[in-house]
Amino acid sequence: MFAIWGLLLLAGIFITVRFTGLMDHMLPAGDPPNITFGRDADLPTTSNFFLTCPADRLPETDRAMQSPSFNTSVATLTEVLIDTARDHGMALKNDVPGGEAGRLYFLARTPVFRFPDWVEIELILPETGDNVTFCMLAKSVYGVEDLGQNEKRTRAWLADVVTRMGQNQ
Repeated sequence: MFAIWGLLLLAGIFITVRFTGLMDHMLPAGDPPNITFGRDADLPTTSNFFLTCPADRLPETDRAMQSPSFNTSVATLTEVLIDTARDHGMALKNDVPGGEAGRLYFLARTPVFRFPDWVEIELILPETGDNVTFCMLAKSVYGVEDLGQNEKRTRAWLADVVTRMGQNQ
């Protein structure tokens, strides 16, 4: 009987903490990773990230995929990235300390326990034409393993971006 009451009490505490927004304060996101993208990028030593870059910038890792490219303007791609991010539980963060021009920073939180993940995007401008692409790192703030959640979110998000843009290379 005490076990049942104990479980009900714990469930009540969890529901209160989770749905009042306290969990977001208990698990602060900190600052984004601010990675330098490229073939020789200094990748995390943990398995809690997923990376996407164009083929000529993609480092050797099994936690990566090639970025799509779009025949559009940077402004249009940026708008679509921001609009579709909301559908995947991500919020644009413009107030990132040390943020760089040409980069977008999103904060994602897991649905149940609200663990924070940073998603950092560096837009890559074409040398000629309108063939815009990007590098992106999705990385969990806490833990050493993300059980594939960053990859799953990234692939679903990029599939939505490609669909919304109606074109990819």
